[in-house]
Amino acid sequence: MVIGLKNFLKFFCLVTFIVTLMAESVFAEGIYPDTLDSGNLVLVDGGMGVGRYADRSSVKVQTYDPPNYQLSIRIVSVIFSNEYYSNHDTYIGGPYKIEDSYVRSFRYNWDRKVISYEYGNDNIWVDWDVNHDYSHAEGEPLIPNTAEVAFVSAYNMRFFDTKMRYSPGAKEHYRIISEDFYRTLNI
Repeated sequence: MVIGLKNFLKFFCLVTFIVTLMAESVFAEGIYPDTLDSGNLVLVDGGMGVGRYADRSSVKVQTYDPPNYQLSIRIVSVIFSNEYYSNHDTYIGGPYKIEDSYVRSFRYNWDRKVISYEYGNDNIWVDWDVNHDYSHAEGEPLIPNTAEVAFVSAYNMRFFDTKMRYSPGAKEHYRIISEDFYRTLNI
């Protein structure tokens, strides 16, 4: 089978992009502390020396109407030392400072295992499509991880548990929340 040079280059670029994203995701998970503040702050996203941590003690139940729930949780930005990283290839064990924080609210439907999140301050709700390849800027993995931290912290139960999602880019199924993440949450 003969593949034209243009099609080969497109395929090569797509594969390179997907492999790079997967490598960055796997690499980023191991260089930031999983938790801070005796486990109260849980890593939900990280990149470029900044970790985003969900504050378990800040969870507020806004609506409890099974199968519908609404929770809010504070997300804290933690700035790590680039000098420490340069010398150790990790931020774990290094100095850090807590910067800004904000509150994010989530709506959950237990029966359908779907979430939505409040976008901005205008009471606009956005559905989280588990079968969409979000960019890092669009909240991957911040949104599902933070929503899961809030739910586990409020109810001591897994929301997504073993629910799978499909990645159109990678053309494979994988868990929304990893078992390693649940171990970090002690559930």
